[in-house]
Amino acid sequence: MSEDRTEVAATPPDPRARRDAADHPLVGVDVGGTKTHVAVVGPDGERRDVVVPSADWRRGSLFSDPTNHDRLAALVREVAPEHRQPRVVVGLHGLDTAEQRAVATAELTARLPGSVRVVNDAELLGPAAGLEHCLQLIVGTGAIAIGTDDRGTVVTADGYGALLADDGSAPALVRDTVRRGLRLADEGGPDAATADPAMALLCAAYDVRTPAELALAVSEEGPYAWGRHAKLVFDALHQGSPVARAVVEEAADVLARNLAAVRRRGARGSDVVGAGGVLTAQPSLQTRIRQRLRVHAPELTLRVLTNPPVDGALVLAARQAPTTEGAA
Repeated sequence: MSEDRTEVAATPPDPRARRDAADHPLVGVDVGGTKTHVAVVGPDGERRDVVVPSADWRRGSLFSDPTNHDRLAALVREVAPEHRQPRVVVGLHGLDTAEQRAVATAELTARLPGSVRVVNDAELLGPAAGLEHCLQLIVGTGAIAIGTDDRGTVVTADGYGALLADDGSAPALVRDTVRRGLRLADEGGPDAATADPAMALLCAAYDVRTPAELALAVSEEGPYAWGRHAKLVFDALHQGSPVARAVVEEAADVLARNLAAVRRRGARGSDVVGAGGVLTAQPSLQTRIRQRLRVHAPELTLRVLTNPPVDGALVLAARQAPTTEGAA
């Protein structure tokens, strides 16, 4: 595995995690677009956390390479090699359909010992926050709003990927900034566009001089590569960029509308638990989402998760019935 691996000490998020781990150790996995966090509570009640770049084991999207499940399972077994029959909960970024959930569950169950449950990574947020019924919002490498209705059916909005959607995500912020800057260039000329701090910062980041060159450089990259420059959009916002302000305000409005849509479609709860690298790092986006929620869904309240989402996987694992089935 990569030398970028990080191992940290942590405390179980729920007293049940320590108590229930006595017979069946708990394993929580949060697979994000950028990093993968594995947490294990062993029979002694001690917790071990390991964080690695998702690119260490994932080739392309999760389901594009059949050996991705092999490498993910190997990572989990490496972190908890002595635990024979754990309860495992895996939250996966990019788990968008019931069919994908079934495939991932079958593949990981065949490769891991104990009982295995697979959920969308956004479903970890409520348990991590200690809430039974809530909506979840992830804004990071991707963007998705998610909730559960009275029948237990998962209800989502967006999460369709950064090429066409995932509004508010790191890649989408860069995508939309470039698009808005190109429109400014068409209306006022190239110099008018590059005079805007957002376009100036992105041109510098891509080592180009004109909007046309920026469009070419961005187009030659995959969508998820764009996200590494998302911080520049917020830097430009704080420098007074009209382009960045319009992009961030539109993103906040879409994210609030997505939450309102999930709520209208029956998702339970009035609390929204938010996470993801963009949302947690940018108070200006948090503020704007709250402002737009007051317009679109005043019954909803956004709270940003301060502990790692993998805590939610451990809480779900503690609730999970153990089994003796699974890989040895």
